[in-house]
Order: sequence, then C-alpha cells, then structure tokens
Amino acid sequence: GHAIECRVYAEDPDRNFMPCPGRITSLRTPGGPGVRDDSGVFEGFEIPIFYDPIISKLIAWGKTREEAIARMKRALREYVVTGVKTTIPFHIRVMSNRHFLEGTFDTNFIDKVFFKEERERELPEPDAALITAAVQLFLDERKRAVARRPAEAGEPVSMWRYSSRPGVRKTL
Repeated sequence: GHAIECRVYAEDPDRNFMPCPGRITSLRTPGGPGVRDDSGVFEGFEIPIFYDPIISKLIAWGKTREEAIARMKRALREYVVTGVKTTIPFHIRVMSNRHFLEGTFDTNFIDKVFFKEERERELPEPDAALITAAVQLFLDERKRAVARRPAEAGEPVSMWRYSSRPGVRKTL
C-alpha cells in the first residue's frame, strides 16, 4: 500500500511559511476509511507565538498511490480550521500538481518546481467595475460615519466635516 502525510500547520505558505498564531475558533477534522488525524488541538486552542505552530499530522492510506492521493484530497477538503491561517490550501494545491501526481519530483520539488509554477500561474484580471464600486462604497460609508459624529461641546464645526455631510448645502 501507500501512505501520505500532510503536516497541517498554522502557517502562511505564501509568506515563506510564517507562523500564524491565534485562537482556533472552529475545528472539524476529517475521518473515514484510510484517513487518520493525529492532533492535540481543539476549538478555543491558542496557537502560541513562541512554540511549534503544528495543528496535526494528517495521514491517508490506500492500496495504490492514486487511492492514497484521492483520500488525502478528500480529507483536506473536509478539514476545517478557522481563526488561524493554515497550510491546508497549500496541501490541496500540492496534491493537484501534475509533477506530484506523476511522481516526477524530488526533495527540491516545493522550492524549485511548485512555488515557481505557482508564481507563474495565470491570475484572473481584477474586475475594474467591482473595485470601483468597492472603493465608492468605502468612501460613502466613511462620509456617513464622519457626518454622524457629534461635535464636542464648544468645538467649532470644521468646514471639512460640514462639506462631508450628505444633503447639506455646500456653499462656503
């Protein structure tokens, strides 16, 4: 048979695996045939800043390599950890990488192949209309927040605040 282990960490793979300490707010671990999760964390567990940020060792076994990979992919998709960033999405991407699937990799795979391909993969073009709408929504909400803030007693109303109030005539 074949076995695969993914070490699930509270780390950010896109930032050189920088630790991501914090509190685990929800946790759902995978299971089922050929899947084992060795962990010592729980909901409410605090991932410390001064210690190893490991969450668990997730192991998948199969009669064939393909079956072990399929079980690992399923287990990773079922694994839910909120409150901290984890390496789960990274492992899912590795399990789908053609070099990994074909078995054409070595110990330099992550640095020399995987991250290189990740940087080169085509990212979707940002939607200009969506970005414009989000910026406008932010600016409108900021104006409303400023307009709702009461002036302190005896404080003159700033012309900047006055000009930001919706519906107020803006003549100076």
